[in-house]
Amino acid sequence: MELANWLVAEHDDSVNRLSKQILGVIPVERRREVISGANSIDWTTFHIARHARLALRVLGHPTPMSDTLLQGLDPNVSSPDAGLHEVGRPWIEFIESAQIEAYAFCVLDEVRAFLTKVDAAGGLPMDTLVDTAAGLLAAGIDETDFEWLYRQWALPHFVLRWALVGHATHHVGELTVIRNQMGLSPFR
Repeated sequence: MELANWLVAEHDDSVNRLSKQILGVIPVERRREVISGANSIDWTTFHIARHARLALRVLGHPTPMSDTLLQGLDPNVSSPDAGLHEVGRPWIEFIESAQIEAYAFCVLDEVRAFLTKVDAAGGLPMDTLVDTAAGLLAAGIDETDFEWLYRQWALPHFVLRWALVGHATHHVGELTVIRNQMGLSPFR
């Protein structure tokens, strides 16, 4: 199996689980609930999308369609670092659940389009090292506030394998646990 095909398959699986097993099961009115020790469904969904959008930017892939979905919203929601923190922020109330869902799936569609080109003619060869520090700086991410992000994304291919694929898979697993703790598992 070619690398691009594997990356796309992993991505598609995470998106499918987010759509059908999380957002398709949890009623919109419960997506802001916070279970002890966790974030809300809305925050985590927004967080997944914001990291993926930033990764696309750092990899040199603009995200014009998804960016338009945040225009006109509270500046806290659309700032370059919005949604990057692991812990939810109170300003999540300035964006509706339906907007978060639309934004997330738009970004995830952009990720899929990018992944189909990895290791293909004209795409990002796997032996290419990306200057993630320059990309993060250009995207408006403060190095002092996000030192951990600069450090992690500097690892070889980390921004591709983790920020675009592994990060979403990880958080969809987390969302599955939250859904189950909410008593909404469709498998019980």
